[in-house]
Amino acid sequence: MAAALVIPIVVVMGSLVFWPLATSVIDSFYRIDPMKPGTPFVGLANYGSLLADSNVQTAWLNTFAYVAIAVVLETIGGLGAALLLNRVKHGRQWLLAITVLPWCLPPVVNAIVWMWIFNPSYGLLNHALLWLGVIDARKVWFNDQATALFLISLVHVWRMMPLTAVILLAALQSIPRDLYEAARLDGAGPIKSFRLVTLPLIASGLAIALSQSTVFAFNLFDEAWILSGSSLDTRSVIIQVYLTAFQNLRFSSGMALSILAMLASLLVSLIYVLRVYRETRYD
Repeated sequence: MAAALVIPIVVVMGSLVFWPLATSVIDSFYRIDPMKPGTPFVGLANYGSLLADSNVQTAWLNTFAYVAIAVVLETIGGLGAALLLNRVKHGRQWLLAITVLPWCLPPVVNAIVWMWIFNPSYGLLNHALLWLGVIDARKVWFNDQATALFLISLVHVWRMMPLTAVILLAALQSIPRDLYEAARLDGAGPIKSFRLVTLPLIASGLAIALSQSTVFAFNLFDEAWILSGSSLDTRSVIIQVYLTAFQNLRFSSGMALSILAMLASLLVSLIYVLRVYRETRYD
């Protein structure tokens, strides 16, 4: 009976996840190029060419920048939002619904809305800064690489931060109120209670939030593509996979790069998982 319940999940995961993953790994060791005859075995040559490709190296650096900015902002912002929502007694469900709304938007819609905001001619951001006297003339925000990377990360954070907030809110609500009462009786103030009670008890939720933030940032595509196209200054690894495989028609190299991106995100996620295991295991 138990096996019958598991079989559908195994079939779906095998056909939609594990089989495509296995074929992609195998094909990454071959030369699959519609412009060249045959598919000879080339071993690690595809991976070697990727390591020597300057465009791929730039895409990796951009991706690491996206990951660093997104994880920091999503964690700080999500934790702050979760703490505020946890203190609300009345109308929390409405505030939570408003908070989650950006995450419910499709990423393409979210990016298009922000593209209008950043537009140098009629964008809301330029109008607001001109009205406040912060700038003297309209700015083209994506002309500078550092600014462009930060703004694209900000758009991604705007969409994904609600998920972090929901995860951390669930962790906060699982903390018994008695622990805060005991800490208060021992003379602990709000900051000390947060450091000694809240943070240790939401460590597992925080690790899950960090893991999902990292994976989604590694797979950033929609925001960077819509806001900045294929510009090398803001190109992520996933955009580089798309360009390599579907524009340059180097399918095997695109598969190899996608495998490397998957391994990088899994490696960082593994660090978080091991951290959770150490925090929650009982000796």
